[in-house]
Amino acid sequence: MEYIIDLLKRYGITEIAVTVQYLPQAIKNYFGDGSDYGVSLYYFEEETPLGTAGSVKNAEQFLDDTFVVISGDALTDFDLHQAVEFHNAKQAIGTVVMTRVENPVEYGIVQTDADGKITRFQEKPNWDEVFSNTANTGIYVFEPKVLTFFRQGQVFDFSKDLFPLLMKAGYPLYGYVANGYWSDIGNLVQYRQSQYDMLNRVVDVEIRGHELYPGVWMGENVLIHSSAAVSGPVFIGDGSVVGESAKILPFSVIGRFTRIHQGAHVERSIVWNRVSIGAAATLEGCTVCSRVNLDYGVRLQENTVVGADSQIGAKADIWTNVKVWPHRNIEPETIQNSSLIWGKTAKARLFQENGIQGIPNVDITPEFAGKLTSAYATCLNSDAVVNVSCDDEPYSEVIKYSVISSLLAAGMDARDMGSGLLAPLASFGCRTSDAGGAIHVYSIREGAESRVVLRIFNHEGKRLSADMKRKIENAFFQEDYVRPDINRLGRLQPTENVSRLYLRSTLSVLDKSGLQQRRLKVVYGCQQASVVLLMHHLLEQLGCIGIMLNDREEALAKTVVEIQADLGIYFRDNGESFHLVTDTGHRLNDDELRCIQEMIQSLAEANADRPLVTEFDAFCSNILLLSYLARTGTRLQGMVQALSAERSVAVGISDIL
Repeated sequence: MEYIIDLLKRYGITEIAVTVQYLPQAIKNYFGDGSDYGVSLYYFEEETPLGTAGSVKNAEQFLDDTFVVISGDALTDFDLHQAVEFHNAKQAIGTVVMTRVENPVEYGIVQTDADGKITRFQEKPNWDEVFSNTANTGIYVFEPKVLTFFRQGQVFDFSKDLFPLLMKAGYPLYGYVANGYWSDIGNLVQYRQSQYDMLNRVVDVEIRGHELYPGVWMGENVLIHSSAAVSGPVFIGDGSVVGESAKILPFSVIGRFTRIHQGAHVERSIVWNRVSIGAAATLEGCTVCSRVNLDYGVRLQENTVVGADSQIGAKADIWTNVKVWPHRNIEPETIQNSSLIWGKTAKARLFQENGIQGIPNVDITPEFAGKLTSAYATCLNSDAVVNVSCDDEPYSEVIKYSVISSLLAAGMDARDMGSGLLAPLASFGCRTSDAGGAIHVYSIREGAESRVVLRIFNHEGKRLSADMKRKIENAFFQEDYVRPDINRLGRLQPTENVSRLYLRSTLSVLDKSGLQQRRLKVVYGCQQASVVLLMHHLLEQLGCIGIMLNDREEALAKTVVEIQADLGIYFRDNGESFHLVTDTGHRLNDDELRCIQEMIQSLAEANADRPLVTEFDAFCSNILLLSYLARTGTRLQGMVQALSAERSVAVGISDIL
């Protein structure tokens, strides 16, 4: 924030409103009225979070002319004068300052026309939603009128609420692409990287202190032993002492009044104020907060963080990515491979395409599942109910009970939907109940290796949004969990038989007479016994002749041709995906299967008032396909050829259901 104030002052902006909500007194105590920094600061405090626009609304009386909004948790050297000139030249009501980024999914992206007028916004898109690499930096130039579009005390966000409102009403909203450095400091890795960039002069900011020799900045009264080695770029703050044979290697930042003892080694690390680094200690790419005592021979590995006022005993080894909370004591010679107090070493990202997965009892452990569930619970409303289920693998059931326990400990009500369940049924159970979400655990095989998957659904039984995934990951990595009073634990709620409800719902919307008259012959295969049971019941009640494939997946096409079946289906990934084989033994390729799925999706949308098909539901998709074949007398091979040629087909829902 101090660098932001320097930037504002550089461009003649000295009357500054500061909106505060979290730990406001810490900011007020540090900056005071701003006179020490050559500016005037006026504080506006939120009692509860109001969003980016809602917080600025508190300063409405102060903002009586064109004004700049800039985040206090970003580092930038943008030319604000050029941004304001652009805004004035366009006579805009608002101008979004943008920058080009390599990874658009981490930011809100903006699209403009040739004149710079904003035509489209997308907050933190998935990769398939990316239409631009120009990111919203959270720096805006506004006219005071923008604050009249919402009321005082209303929770309101600039990008999610205000900008769509202005665009819909036809107000001139523009985007300005700025040149220069910008870093959104949203995590500890980026926090360190931003300081490396400052030392490397990538960003144009003033480093306070004198440059003893190129790349080595010192504060006042710094003492460095003649045998110590200091290699720039580094910064060493006021009153710090570097002892005999100690090494301060590039990209290290040492705060004020810190003592680095004999033979200590500090590299690419950020060390705050009044820290004692013991003799022969090693710090590599870590962050150490204020008043920490590191004893003799301590080792802090990459990405570790030690909170303020902690004591690390002699020869303790703190492993990669471990976080030590403030006021903690680690005894001598301890190998600390997990954070204090919760969880093991975190990965870079949690979510993959098919949920969160890993090797059972290695990557995915009960402890990991508990930590993940705690992070998920933190992101839900406190009164939400979560459905929990698993397949018929014993280890999946172990993880399921860990998930349920963690939900209850977080104060969330949970429903045990049972074991031996498929992902489509877990999705169905979520969207047809009042659940706020669901967690389903199942196993898959990749060659000879077994993996366990945790699939999290939203309240509609669909995939989580990118924003929700990011929130869960932030809570997981920061280990910021809800921990209610012991008297406010969650409870286990009763459940209904979701398989029975699923069958009833699926069959209730179908015209079964057409299927029963046609007597379609279907070969089906799968890896899970629960799939066999479900398909048996569905096909039996639809009058289809079901033949279960007892051989491997590769034998599906051959079996279909040999017994002259109408089609073959092989279900994979706990019922989340499938392969199709036509009556001629042709296995559909990705494009052909996509054609079929597009037709199925059109049927689902036409029947949207009934909770039948979701993006995961391979079973209902194939039941609709069977209905179409039976009702129209079509052969699957002929339909695939027609769809592949036309890429679309007009189908009335009354012909199928």
